[in-house]
Amino acid sequence: MATNAELSFDIGTDLEWTDNVTKEQKAREILAHKLFSGNMPPELIDFCLTHGRIRHYAPKQYLYFSGEEGNTVYFLITGRIRLYLMGEFSEKIIRVLSAPVFFPEVVLDGKPYPHAAFCIEETEVLAIDRQTFIRFIEGSPSILWVFYRELALDLRRSYRQLRNLSLGDARLRLGAKLFALAHVHGQPTLNGVLITIPLSATELAGMCSLARESVSRILGELKDIKIIEIEKKNITVFDLENLRHWIHERASRSRSTID
Repeated sequence: MATNAELSFDIGTDLEWTDNVTKEQKAREILAHKLFSGNMPPELIDFCLTHGRIRHYAPKQYLYFSGEEGNTVYFLITGRIRLYLMGEFSEKIIRVLSAPVFFPEVVLDGKPYPHAAFCIEETEVLAIDRQTFIRFIEGSPSILWVFYRELALDLRRSYRQLRNLSLGDARLRLGAKLFALAHVHGQPTLNGVLITIPLSATELAGMCSLARESVSRILGELKDIKIIEIEKKNITVFDLENLRHWIHERASRSRSTID
């Protein structure tokens, strides 16, 4: 006859097993239907779930730091992650990742992580050893096209960011960044579109390569003309079309000045 301790152990083991199965099923569904526009090959999904480990991170935890050996690649299953460039005295947000996404593609070259990855909220990732992942890809070259397409999208995004950062007008830079954030990370509300990533003026300044004082001033201007609303670090865009019109108007003025 089983003792109470043995029964408790069995129940705990069963619950842990059930939880692991549920997480794997959830990860499989996300990989199959949401990642790579639903084009992830079944054999790649099976490989990732067999050789990967689902890890949970609390808010404000780092997955890795800039300069560390890039030994692991990740599939972001739930949550959001900030990618930082870290200097001796400063940090700069280069991108905010929302699930589902594969990252960081750049370490497939075998070099260290070029940035830090910071969890904004409760986050789950599927972590896979880089060398194991590369051996599988080398044995299934047709799967590379899935990653080529994703890399092409990332490259286009980088070009767009460079174009926006090259704009001389600080208002254009900040306006374009707010529009992009609202488009990618926006949540419809009664007042407009809430940018669901809390951002300070300092963080926005880093994303736009602007001085914090300039960002604070421009945010104040946008509030005065009723394009945005700010509560602490939460920014709501009342109407994306009004913001788009404001950006285009500024762009036209800049071109006229150059001409």
